[in-house]
Amino acid sequence: MSFASAKVPNIANSTAILEIGANDVMNAIPDILDNKLSIGSFAKSLSDKVVSQLQMLKSAGFKNIYVANIPPLDKIPLMIMQKQTKEARTIVSAYNQLLLAKTDIWAKASNISNFAMLDMNMFLQTALSKTVTNALGISDTTNSCVGGEILELLTGSSSWTSLLDSEFNIKEAIVCSDPQAHFFWDPLHPADRVHRLFGYYVNVVITERIRGNTVTLSEDLLIQLISKHKLNTIPPRPASLS
Repeated sequence: MSFASAKVPNIANSTAILEIGANDVMNAIPDILDNKLSIGSFAKSLSDKVVSQLQMLKSAGFKNIYVANIPPLDKIPLMIMQKQTKEARTIVSAYNQLLLAKTDIWAKASNISNFAMLDMNMFLQTALSKTVTNALGISDTTNSCVGGEILELLTGSSSWTSLLDSEFNIKEAIVCSDPQAHFFWDPLHPADRVHRLFGYYVNVVITERIRGNTVTLSEDLLIQLISKHKLNTIPPRPASLS
């Protein structure tokens, strides 16, 4: 079923958030390093796909649409271990700039009532600051809690997907003794405290836009959210917005 044919109750008042691209970047790095693919052509192809999917959401009836850019992949443990931080940073920067320009043009031409960029890149960079990680009770921002030791043994592979397949198929995969102190849960994904912080931040952004206000991302804002929602504690199960 396509976006356009999907039936969503009260779709005009619903909010759609589109977030893609991180996996595409990591899959593209080997070809870019081998000169089989240029950064420019990759960024153009991916950003064109995003604009096409935004149009599908609009055609389905969504009037409140957000698109997320790509986070700073040079900060994740996988890229650090594979020594591909420079490539990741260059590709992400080129794509995010092109995405911002293309989606701005699309939004103006589409005359959509509520469209905005969710800056995942700046969010993660801000969340990684010493001030914010201290407030979250996080002391390790470079190593993953799950699979770091195993992944280090496998970094000779050029495929990040094969690395993860190998990692998570090993029953004896090592889990750290202090997961709440880690910014990254596994070599790719932030841990639950960071995920919860991002969720509350996005909730504030969307809520304030409905009220006609804008939200400025800052360390102070994130620290306020951490304090308000007690994000430096073990989350309830099942997790829910408070």
